[in-house]
Amino acid sequence: MTPSEFIKKKVNHKHILHARQQHKDLSYFTQGSLQDEVTIEYLNVWAGRKYASDNKFLNWVKLVFKTENFLSFYKYLRNPVASAKLVNDDIKPQLRRVFHADDSVFKYSVRGIEETCHADLKSKQFDEELFNTILFSHNSVVVQDIDIENKRYREIVPISKIVSVDCDVDKIKRIAYYSCLELEDRIIHGFSYIDKDQYIFFDRDYNQIVQSFHDLEDCPADWVSSENMFLENNVVKKSIFSYALPDFEEYVFLKTLQRMTEPNGAIPVTVELDSKESNPSGELRKGLSKEPMSSTILGAQTNNDINPIEPSKSSLQAGTVVKVKVPKDQTTNKMDMDVVQNYFQFHYMPVEAMTYLNDRIKEIKKDLLSSMIGDVAEQNEAAKNEMQVSKGYDSKEDRLRWLSEELSRIKQLSDFKTLALLHGKENVSVEVFFGTDFFIETVDDLYQSFAIAPNAIERRKILKRISQNRNKHNLQQAKRDTILYDIIPYVSDKDFSTAMSKDVDPIVFELQTRFDYWISIFEADFGQIELFYEGLGDTPESVKMVTIKNLLKNIIQNEKSVSNA
Repeated sequence: MTPSEFIKKKVNHKHILHARQQHKDLSYFTQGSLQDEVTIEYLNVWAGRKYASDNKFLNWVKLVFKTENFLSFYKYLRNPVASAKLVNDDIKPQLRRVFHADDSVFKYSVRGIEETCHADLKSKQFDEELFNTILFSHNSVVVQDIDIENKRYREIVPISKIVSVDCDVDKIKRIAYYSCLELEDRIIHGFSYIDKDQYIFFDRDYNQIVQSFHDLEDCPADWVSSENMFLENNVVKKSIFSYALPDFEEYVFLKTLQRMTEPNGAIPVTVELDSKESNPSGELRKGLSKEPMSSTILGAQTNNDINPIEPSKSSLQAGTVVKVKVPKDQTTNKMDMDVVQNYFQFHYMPVEAMTYLNDRIKEIKKDLLSSMIGDVAEQNEAAKNEMQVSKGYDSKEDRLRWLSEELSRIKQLSDFKTLALLHGKENVSVEVFFGTDFFIETVDDLYQSFAIAPNAIERRKILKRISQNRNKHNLQQAKRDTILYDIIPYVSDKDFSTAMSKDVDPIVFELQTRFDYWISIFEADFGQIELFYEGLGDTPESVKMVTIKNLLKNIIQNEKSVSNA
C-alpha cells in the first residue's frame, strides 16, 4: 500500500472515530466547556428535537425526564460542569506530585557528554504538555518531526487530527494526520505521512509536495498512553478517567438537581387564594363606548381611557401587609377561620430529600477522589491505626506510580528519538525515570514517626525526609538541609542526652551546642556549604562529609587556640 493509498483507505478509521468520541465524552466532564446563552428560543429547540445530539449526557437526561423537567434541569446546568472543577481543583494538583519524586533519574549522553537536561529537548515545557495530555487528551500521539530552521522538533497530535494509523499494542508502524505546510508565500493544508523511513506531505488532492528521509529505522511517532482500553483494537487507549465516566455523570446530575432545589428553600412554592382583578392594568376602562381599534381610539387615545400599568403588588414582597375579609359560614353564621389561616400555603422541599441528596453527592465525590488519587480521608476523621494509614499511603502511591510509568515511558521514547534524529542514534543514550517516592506522608506524620523512632539512625533518616517534603519546591534548600543533618553530631535532644551521660569529645560538644555559629564561620571562609559540597565533584559522598567535618574541626580548634592564647 503506497503512502497516498494509506491515507485514502483510512486504516483503523472505525477505531479512530471511537477514540474521538471517547475523548469528547471524557472532556465534557474533566475540562468542561463555555456556558451557552440560555434563551427561550434555545430551550424550545432542545425540547423539539427528535434526534440525539453529540452530548451523550444530555441525551440521557432528556431520555429519563419529561420535557418540562428536562428544560428545568437544562436551565440549572452550568458550564464548566461540577466534575470539571473537581478534576482541576482537587485531582490534578495531587497528581502533580509525580514531578517531585525523591528518586527520579534523568540522564542524557550526547556524543560522550553527559548531562541531566539537554537544551534541545525543552524538557520543562514538554513535561507539562505530556502531563496534561495524559490526563485530558490520552489518545494523542507524540510525533518527532525535526524542523531545524525553526527549532521545532516534536509535536503532540490529538486524535481529532489522525486520519489513518497502522499500529501494534505499543508501537506505531505508520501514521497520517491532518497538518499544514508553511511556505514563504502561502500555507498548504493537507496530510503528513510518517513511517520508519520517511516523512511525506500531501496536499488535500493527495499530491506529494515534500518528501524527506530519516535513519531512525523506527517510526518517529508514539501513543501518549500505553494501555489499550479494549482487546479488539490498539487505537482506543485507557485513561485514568475511563472507568469513572458513570460516576461523573451521576455527580453532575445530582449537583444540578441540588442546584434546582436550593431556590425552593429561599422562595418556596406558594398557594394563594384566587381573587379576580376587577380592573386589569393596561386594559380599557369599563363603561367606554369606543370599540377596540376604532379610529376614535387610535386617533385620540388619552391616559384616562386605559387602566394604568402599576408596579408589582405581589403579596410575597417583604413588608407587605395582607388584609383578608373574614367570610362567614352560611349555615352557622360564624367566621370561617380556615380562610384566614390558609390565605397563603408554602411548600418546601422535604428535609429528608435534601439530606439524602447532599449525602449521596459527598459519597460519589469521595469515591471519585479515591479512585483517582487514593485515600482521601479528612484530617479530622477518627484516628486510624498504623495499618490503615499505611494502606492509605499505598493507594496514593499506586496512582502516582502508574502516572510515573506513563510519563517515563513516553518521555524516554520521545527524548531518545528527538536526540537521535538530531545527533544520530549511535551518539545518544537516554535514561528517564520520574521515580516512585513522592513524599506522600505529611510533615506531621513524619514528626510523629520521629518521636517514636527506635534509634538515632532512623531519626536522622526521618529528619532528612521532613526537609525533602517541606522543600520539594526548593531543591537547593532540601540539599542544604540534608548536608547539615549529616554533619550535626546528634539530631535529637534524646541522642545528645544519652551521649552526655558518657564521655563527649570537647570538639563534638562545641559543634553540637553552637552548630549554627560554626556553620556560619565555615561559610564565611568557604562559601555556602551545599555549593562547597557540590564543588568536590565526583568524590564519594563519604569522603565529602569527612572533608567538611575535618574543616569544621580545624576551625573550632583554631578559634579555641586563639582564645586560650
